Amino acid sequence: MKISIIGAGAMGSLFGGKLAACGNEVVLYDINKEHVAAVNTNGLKIETLATGDVSIVNPAASDKPEAVKGSDIFIVFVKSTATDIVASNFKALAGENTIILTLQNGLGNEEILKNHFGASNTAAGVTSQGATFAGPGHIRHAGNGPTHLCMSDKNNDKLKPFIEELRKAGFETEAENDIESLVWSKLVINVGINALTALTGLTNGQLLDFSETKEMMKDLVAEAVAVCDKGGIKLTYDDPLSVVYSVAEKTGLNRSSMLQDFDRGSITEIDFINNAIVREADRLGVAVPINKTIAALVKTIDLARKNTKR
Repeated sequence: MKISIIGAGAMGSLFGGKLAACGNEVVLYDINKEHVAAVNTNGLKIETLATGDVSIVNPAASDKPEAVKGSDIFIVFVKSTATDIVASNFKALAGENTIILTLQNGLGNEEILKNHFGASNTAAGVTSQGATFAGPGHIRHAGNGPTHLCMSDKNNDKLKPFIEELRKAGFETEAENDIESLVWSKLVINVGINALTALTGLTNGQLLDFSETKEMMKDLVAEAVAVCDKGGIKLTYDDPLSVVYSVAEKTGLNRSSMLQDFDRGSITEIDFINNAIVREADRLGVAVPINKTIAALVKTIDLARKNTKR
């Protein structure tokens, strides 16, 4: 199976590297030329933080979009802020039966991809894997967790061959029918963790070390759950806060994707995470002052950084 990763940062490289290790033809596409060159020259180094194990795998890597042509699967891992541009640029490179799968954080990516590729070629998923970009050609696998996938047209039979490859690669993977519930369930977890790690500089697990951050996690999650309740969204777990605390603990060494954005000086996905809660809350008439404040702080830093680069 030819599998192309569009956006080969930490998570994209993790999935691509492990899928390549079990015999798939994998292309890691990314605009980071140093990372691409390092992978092609020395392979991709995957360091597992929990065990200390290190492996070298050898997927192809390219900064040329044409390299993904002929793929059975595109896995989109770019920042949500770039989803529409990427979909537009890669549409002509998808075959008639190519499946375009989003495993990105946040709310709204599936709709963007469906608009470009159609529901019969689009899939959405959520994953609890955690990874950190350590440098060109080097990632750290910081946490394990299940992965759930669903075709936008609900015809999940099309995903069966790919799911088998994910399982061979060591990813616990299942097909699901209610992807909206899964996306929102992942969103609530991200709402409770990502922005706080970015603003404090703490790893996921370190958020649990301070009563102040634990209390903010509680408030952020409670507001997100209130939005779900008002909007009729059923989450996949009964005790959201305990799940958020558990995920933070299980991925304790991980620097969240938003914290990594701050590390790099990149624009974050705040509009697709906490600000997505704020937008839905405004639509539904739900008060979410903590999410609004946290999102405004991150957004201000994003805008200040963007203006500084001009």
